Amino acid sequence: MLRMSSTARCDSIPLDAMPDTPVPSLTPSAAADAPALVVRLDAPQKIDGRPVRYQSLWLLMRVYYAAHYELSSVSLASLKIRFAQSGEAGDLRMLISRAFSDFARWGVAVGWGDDRHADVRLLPTRGRGKGPFWLARHEMSRIVVAIGDTTPDDPRRAIAAFLGLPQDTATDTQSPALDYVMQDIAFWHHLTLGKRDMQDGVFFAPPQAPSQGDGRRQRTGAIASFHAAQVCAVDDVQRGIALLAETIVWRRMGDAARTKKTLATLAATFGANAPGSPGSPTLRAMHWIVQAWQAYALRDEAGAFAHLQRIGDDASLAPCLVYNPRIRFESRNLQALLYKSHAARSGPMPARAQSAANALAAFSDALQAAFEADSIELAQHVAANIGLSLWLFWQGALIDPGRRLAAAEVQRQALRWIGLSEWICDRFGVGGNSVWNTVFLLRIARGAVPARRDPDLTTLRASTPLTVDAFLDAVQPFGAPFSRAKGFRRWTDVLATTLADHEEGRVSFEPLQLANLWFEMLWFTLHQDGDSPQALHAAQSLGRVLPMLPPPDRRFFRDALRLMPREFQREVRLAQ
Repeated sequence: MLRMSSTARCDSIPLDAMPDTPVPSLTPSAAADAPALVVRLDAPQKIDGRPVRYQSLWLLMRVYYAAHYELSSVSLASLKIRFAQSGEAGDLRMLISRAFSDFARWGVAVGWGDDRHADVRLLPTRGRGKGPFWLARHEMSRIVVAIGDTTPDDPRRAIAAFLGLPQDTATDTQSPALDYVMQDIAFWHHLTLGKRDMQDGVFFAPPQAPSQGDGRRQRTGAIASFHAAQVCAVDDVQRGIALLAETIVWRRMGDAARTKKTLATLAATFGANAPGSPGSPTLRAMHWIVQAWQAYALRDEAGAFAHLQRIGDDASLAPCLVYNPRIRFESRNLQALLYKSHAARSGPMPARAQSAANALAAFSDALQAAFEADSIELAQHVAANIGLSLWLFWQGALIDPGRRLAAAEVQRQALRWIGLSEWICDRFGVGGNSVWNTVFLLRIARGAVPARRDPDLTTLRASTPLTVDAFLDAVQPFGAPFSRAKGFRRWTDVLATTLADHEEGRVSFEPLQLANLWFEMLWFTLHQDGDSPQALHAAQSLGRVLPMLPPPDRRFFRDALRLMPREFQREVRLAQ
């Protein structure tokens, strides 16, 4: 009996990377004239008198048994159940590749994929290693099973014994559901670890060495876990789930190149570029949503809208926008951000006002979808965006142009939305390491200050931003996360506490978040302490972060810095 030396592992080469091997040239009409294939099951196993590889013969007889007695195909999980733990098969990728080489040499047509009526000669070899496997219908009559020199009295029982199927259940129909739940659970283990690390903002393994005796609790990081899950995946749906999660991590990290690469792999996995493609509609819809996020990150708003539109234009995906609240949330939340960007730009007021109204409507729909999806984490994201957008749109006269509402009333309501978001983060332990809620509430707190370009220091210090006490009163009933212990005595204390978390390595903020924090620190320090070493440090720190930002974000801060005295604008430029 031929055996392979290596052991089967989850981290082997992907099954779809195996070399191509020819398939038999038999057609159904030719098969009727083809000679019988005599398969001897007792040792030494032979086909037409020639020795054979045990694993190849096992797979041939398994597809024969499934076709003849079960009227089904054979899943990849069936091979894993039989060989992965025994050490007999070594690498499943190699087992399948060698088996199909043997099938070609024996002149027998074994197919793969979901269409059991397809012409084996036309099947793409790229997806062969994923299964399921089946015997072409015209091959059924060619195979003759033998034990020694005679055919067994009960061929079904003899084949079942050879395959290792339980004798007392040899007459049972194969259960794909049983195969699925009996597969190696490593995929779900790695995926769950990655999801937890992604939720906590741990994208790579922490740098510290593992502590002795605590190996089970050591983090590997989301990226490593999602890579491991992809290797262990048994089908395209599992592989797509892990790829999608990895893509989202790269996007959150701002790595455009790796986001683009994983998106391409994800699209190739389940044919996302072809309308009506088979596979999971949810994964395909999420693929277009992540594509849209990528375009949004690159400031390609037209491209982002186009990617979102692809979901509605594909008849097989459009129902996701109605019946899948997670897809509706992702689509409407991103649409809202796109409308918000359009409303914030200069242009005709009627068009900007319509974009502002569209943004608030889309955010509101996204909030409802988040609760329909039973995702409190999604709800906190959109609540914060509603708060900031409400204040910015009102301040710019894009909503309520007749000023039916008082500034203090809108400011308090905007802060209450931010408070709801932070309260959710605090109560439910969600939100990762995002610091946007702090940035948003600080922007709103100084939002009622008249915007004067290039003010002198005396003018800036004479302005009256919202006090911390007034904020704590406004944010009720969501005031629990804003404790004095977290710095909510003065706004500069809030900023110092937040920045210390980053500088001391407890959390990690991306450049855009840091730039916003240092900008607010500069303004509030100037307002509180005037020309001080703390203000100079804030200006220099902001200047060091700005070169890390993409050009559109640098332009935003270049304009925003006109709210500072000229001498501090100069300090920021000198530090770049």
